[in-house]
Amino acid sequence: MPITPVITPNLLIVDDDETIQRLLVIAAQDLGWRPTAAVSGLEALQKLDSGIEAVILDHGLPGMNGLQTLVKIREKSPDLPVIMLTGFNDAETAVQALRAGADDYLTKPFELKRLFDLLRQARLTRKKSPEPTWERKKIISKVALHSDNPHLRQLLGHMAKAARLDSNILLTGESGTGKSFFAREIHRLSPRVAEEFITVSCPALPRELLESELFGHERGAFTGATASRAGRFEQASKGTIFLDEIGDLPSGLQPKLLNVLQDREFFRVGGSKLLKTDARVIAATNVDLRRRVEEGSFREDLYYRLNIIELRIPALRERREDIGAITSTILKQIAARRGSEGWDLSPGAKEALHDFDWPGNVRQLENVLERVTAFAEKPLLQADDFLILLDGKRDSVAPSGRGLTLQEVERDAFIQTYLRTGKNKAKTARELGISERSVYNLLGRHGLK
Repeated sequence: MPITPVITPNLLIVDDDETIQRLLVIAAQDLGWRPTAAVSGLEALQKLDSGIEAVILDHGLPGMNGLQTLVKIREKSPDLPVIMLTGFNDAETAVQALRAGADDYLTKPFELKRLFDLLRQARLTRKKSPEPTWERKKIISKVALHSDNPHLRQLLGHMAKAARLDSNILLTGESGTGKSFFAREIHRLSPRVAEEFITVSCPALPRELLESELFGHERGAFTGATASRAGRFEQASKGTIFLDEIGDLPSGLQPKLLNVLQDREFFRVGGSKLLKTDARVIAATNVDLRRRVEEGSFREDLYYRLNIIELRIPALRERREDIGAITSTILKQIAARRGSEGWDLSPGAKEALHDFDWPGNVRQLENVLERVTAFAEKPLLQADDFLILLDGKRDSVAPSGRGLTLQEVERDAFIQTYLRTGKNKAKTARELGISERSVYNLLGRHGLK
C-alpha cells in the first residue's frame, strides 16, 4: 500500500479574513512556500513548530491581537521572520509592531509582490546557523562573480575597487536587477565586512516611522514611543547602511540625511544629545534621480553627496549570457530549501528563458522558477511548463515594476490549477475548494470558455 508523503508547512499565515487568507495561501504556494493558515493568535501558537520558517501576521485578530501574538511568538522563536499586516495606517501601531519584534510592517491594501519581497529579505537577514548561511553565500556569489557578460565583468571590477574605499556609492538600475545583492557584495568585499550591514527600505514605512527608523527616537517622542530606541545609523555606525529606493525618501527627511552625510552627526527624534556615526552609505534607486532633481522633488546637494561613485546594474535582457548560470543557481537554491533533488532544463526551456525580455529582471526569473517548480511533475522542465508565465500579456511582473494585485493572483492561480488538472472542472473545483458553478463562472470571466 503506497505511503502518502507528509508535507511539512514552512510558512504560517495568520489572518481571520477568509478571502485574504485564501489568496495569501495561493500566492505563497505559487512562490514555492508550503503554507498553513490560522484564524487566531491561539491557533497560530498551536501551529508554530520547528518547521515554520516565517510568519505573516495580521494585527486585527479576534481575542489575542497581532501584537500580543507576536510577543508570544518571540518568546518561542526569537529568530523567526515575522511580517505584520494591519488595516490601520498609523505610526503608533507600526512602532509597537517593530518594538515587539516584527521584521517589517505593511498596511492594507498592499501589493503581494512587496509582501513576499519583504518576507524573503527578512528570511535572509535573520541570523541562521553559520554553515547554511556560508553555503548559501557561496552559491549566490557564483552568479555575480563569474559573469559571461563583458559589461558586467567590468562592473564587478569597479565594484571590487569601490568596496575597498569608504566613499558613498549609488547603485542604479531597473527594479529586480539585484541591487540589494550588489550592496551586500560591496560590504562583503570591504574592510567593514566584520561589522553590521543594515538595510532600510525608504518607501516601506510612513514618514514619521521612517525618521525614527533612520535616526532612532527618545522615550515620549511621539505616541507609542514608550522606550528609547537606537536608529539604523547608530546600529551601522562602524559598518554599512544600505538605503534602498532612495528616490522615494520624503522631502522632509532629505535635509536630515544630507546633514548626516556631511557632518556624520544627528539627533534622535525628540532627543537633544548630538550623536555621531561612521556608517558607510550605499544607496540604490530604480528611478532617474537626476530628473527628480530637475523636477524639484529631490535635493541636488543630497544627490551629489550620495552619487560619489555610481554603479549601474544592467538589466537581465542586457546580459542574456548569464541567464543559464543564474537559472541553474536559483534552481539549486529552491531544491536545497525544499529538500528536493532538483530540476534540469530541456533545450527548449533554455531557449524560452533566454529569448524572454524579463521586464522584472532577476526577481521575475526567480519568481517564475519558484512557481514552475512548485507544480513540476518531472525533474526535466520543458518549454511548455513556462509558457503560461512567459506570456507577454500576463507577465508575473509588469514592465512598470508594478506588483500583482490580489485579483491578478487569484486569476493566475485559477488558470494554473485549471491547466494542471487537464482542464478538468471537477478536479479544479476540488483543489481550489470552490463549486463547479464557480469554476464555470471563472472560465467565463477569464475568457477560457
